[in-house]
Amino acid sequence: MNKLFALLVAALILFGAVMAQQTPAGTNISNQASASYIDSAGQPRITTSNQVITVVQQVYSFTITPNGTETDPPPPGPGQIKTALPGGQVIFNYVVTNTGNGTDTINLSTVLGTSHNFNLQNPTIYLDANCNGNLDAGETTPIPSVTLGIGQQACVIVTATVPSTGVTSGQYGNLNLVGTSQAGTPSDPTDDVVDNDNWARAVVSTQAILTAFKSASPTGPVAPGSTITYTISGSNTGGSAASGVSVTGLGTGILISDTIPNGLVVSAMPTGSAGAGTVQIVYYNGTTWASLNPGDLPLTGNGTIAVGMFISGSGAFFPQTASYTFSFQATVPASPAGTNYPNTATVQYNDGTANQTTTSNTTNNTVAAAYNVAVGPYEYPTGAPTGSYTVGGYTVDRSGDQQTIASVNSGTTVIFRHTLKNTSNTATADSFTLSFSNVPTGGWVCSLVADDLTTPISGPVGPVAAGGTLDFALKCQVPATYTSNTAATITITATSVGDPSKSDTTTDVVSAVADGFRFDLYGGRTAPYDVGKMPSSPPSTDPYQDTSDGNSTTRPSIPTTNANPGASVTYRLRVENRNPNNQADNYLLLVQPVQNFVQEVDSVLFYADANDDGIPDGAPISNTGLVNFGDTFKYLAVVTLKANAAPVFVGFNFAAQSTASTSEGLDWVYAQIDVNLVAQVTLDPDRSGTVTSPGTIQYTHTLTNNSNTPLSCYVGGNGGSYGWTYQYSTDGTNWYGALGNLPVGANGGTQTIYVRVLVPAGEPIGRTDVNTVQARCFVNYPTDPLNTTPNAQDTATETTTIVGGDLRLTKSAKTYVLNSTTVRDATGATALPGDEIEYTVEARNIGTGNLKQVVITDPLPSYTTFVSVSASATGFPTGSVIFYSTDGTTWSTTPPASVPTGGTVYVAVNTSDVDGPNQITNADTMPPGAKITITFRVRVQ
Repeated sequence: MNKLFALLVAALILFGAVMAQQTPAGTNISNQASASYIDSAGQPRITTSNQVITVVQQVYSFTITPNGTETDPPPPGPGQIKTALPGGQVIFNYVVTNTGNGTDTINLSTVLGTSHNFNLQNPTIYLDANCNGNLDAGETTPIPSVTLGIGQQACVIVTATVPSTGVTSGQYGNLNLVGTSQAGTPSDPTDDVVDNDNWARAVVSTQAILTAFKSASPTGPVAPGSTITYTISGSNTGGSAASGVSVTGLGTGILISDTIPNGLVVSAMPTGSAGAGTVQIVYYNGTTWASLNPGDLPLTGNGTIAVGMFISGSGAFFPQTASYTFSFQATVPASPAGTNYPNTATVQYNDGTANQTTTSNTTNNTVAAAYNVAVGPYEYPTGAPTGSYTVGGYTVDRSGDQQTIASVNSGTTVIFRHTLKNTSNTATADSFTLSFSNVPTGGWVCSLVADDLTTPISGPVGPVAAGGTLDFALKCQVPATYTSNTAATITITATSVGDPSKSDTTTDVVSAVADGFRFDLYGGRTAPYDVGKMPSSPPSTDPYQDTSDGNSTTRPSIPTTNANPGASVTYRLRVENRNPNNQADNYLLLVQPVQNFVQEVDSVLFYADANDDGIPDGAPISNTGLVNFGDTFKYLAVVTLKANAAPVFVGFNFAAQSTASTSEGLDWVYAQIDVNLVAQVTLDPDRSGTVTSPGTIQYTHTLTNNSNTPLSCYVGGNGGSYGWTYQYSTDGTNWYGALGNLPVGANGGTQTIYVRVLVPAGEPIGRTDVNTVQARCFVNYPTDPLNTTPNAQDTATETTTIVGGDLRLTKSAKTYVLNSTTVRDATGATALPGDEIEYTVEARNIGTGNLKQVVITDPLPSYTTFVSVSASATGFPTGSVIFYSTDGTTWSTTPPASVPTGGTVYVAVNTSDVDGPNQITNADTMPPGAKITITFRVRVQ
């Protein structure tokens, strides 16, 4: 029996010493290819052989402003009124805003009025790209619609012409801009979202007409603390020179004024110029207009204070075609996300017969989201009052931003619960990454877990709505070898995903660690000193009770320890020589399996620990050496679990065997490790692709069980919002609406999941459907997997877009023995360190139109080094040349000799010289049926 113990210990020591540093077994090496191109409809597209794109389905909602009715006041009446000469053009300004939660296409059209003097001619809609209210060069292509992302706005211009004959001053024509969202369908237009209260009016005048166009830079979202530059410009487009109006505090002249939006701060002097008259920078202080001097700054908008430019002159001094411009800057204060700063300017003048006021288009800047987070003690993310709670057998005191446990025992687990709060200013949810630092050295093992105190946290948590909270915990295993009177302070950090520069911290303190347990093995005893012999078989009831020698003696107990697979547990042991003959003795240090030991334990190593500090003294040992009578030998036993240990209890005995008395000189104690259940699955990768209508596309995913126990999984999805059919399979032959009770082996076991998408005819180009494939996995498969909390779960998304010209990507792989043509695995499913993986990527135009500027990208996978890349092409025009790049900008006909870690290979085909040497532009086309094949070889580290 003793020889068996010694051989077992020696074998475990040897096995633990031969592990080498290579890419760990079970590591997944994933690779994805993607391609960007312009389809036959002129639309830029991206397709991938695996994931990149996520599309959120939406609630359709939008607005068009300014609003207005065709009838005269009482209000509201027309939303804008513009003046023009007979035969002249009017410009109406609108802002279209997507107030829904997804990208939307709003179709635009115009309707002429019925309650007016004449019909406006040639109404045309344009995109006002710079939102300055005027039709600039480069903006002269009419548009039928605008496509906007969430919260995005588009400035739109509607131009129309006043009839040149049959109209007189004061007469008017009305026009309405109507918007229709893509929410409706041709078969059910009642679902359409429509905005049709946007009436505008053009009034005829033969007198002076001053226009006013306003721009804001930037035009989109602004961050608190940033600066907006406003510019107002215009000219006299009328039939005579303009005169001034009387302005209190300034005299007679033309006044361009702009009320500072509430809260914005003007700290710098405005500037301006005019084609006639004398320019003066002025401001309205709430009572009167006055000249603005640097000493009057800063000015803070309150709804009344305004800045402006006064152009003074005598009589009709501002001639036809004369122009002006006025600019000022304003700083954005700290404001909630979504705060709007609309701004409109006015121009006051006399047209020769009466005073007139022209109102500019309205600019509107919105405060961008300012993400933030608070994390603190349990239930108090922003700081706790003095109090406590109990978890894991210990009392946790909390106060302010700190939690404290006064004292813990070595060899036990401590838990600190926490609460996180989303303190951002945005109405949208945010996710957060959690981390910890300052863990004590000496074998502490800490992890972040969900509030169930079991489920590991990997990756971001959330999303959490603004103002919402989320509970989680820090769980630390204190090693049996660790004791200290010095406080251990661990810092927890929560970081916003929306803005990684925003984070918050809180601290967990263990004030002291006491000696949690220690027991003695008193070897060399003989009757009457013997307290028991190690049983020949494991005890069936009480492992601490030994009655094999007739002495019913209770054994000292080692507290059961919980540990993750692959973890090491250290025990502090000692042997005291109580030989009745007062003789020195040498003791073998042994371990006996009781239950699940051989299957789940990787190694057991013994170390001397003479000073009892929990730190091994030198190399592993198998015996105590000579111990004098009455002396004690102190040592450590380090038990390391296998990386794939199952979630079971592991029972074993530590023993000390006298070499002088092999029949009686034995003592032992039972120990037990409960292996934690580590339940984690991954469903990868996300996928996206394009398909024609009708058409079929198939995606492939890998479901990997990284748990330490087999799981049974349900796999299904939520796609098909447009009536598309989604089917699931594990062999690509038999297809089902979902997969149930699917077994996946433990510790890296995989299952291939195929998803087939059947798209019917009649689907519009550009339509996108997102299918979220969900794997819900269980230790014991339930009768209702969709309404039972799984032990582990993951999702993958499939984004499918209807296109006119379609680029289809496929990828395959083979594994080769290093530097050879010998195939290791024809499917590429397995590889050894040092093997080479050869990826083959095929890009084919399966549509009926030319594709332009096709660029295929393939990143260097993790855990590999670059070996080579080559490409071929068929179906392209004669003289076409294959180009390579490692940055997507600089191209060469020579394949790259190296690619850095994290780098990417780009491949394209140049079909035309008109775009210059070594360039890929939309002059380079990929005809229908053309194919690009890329061979990309990497070496496994």
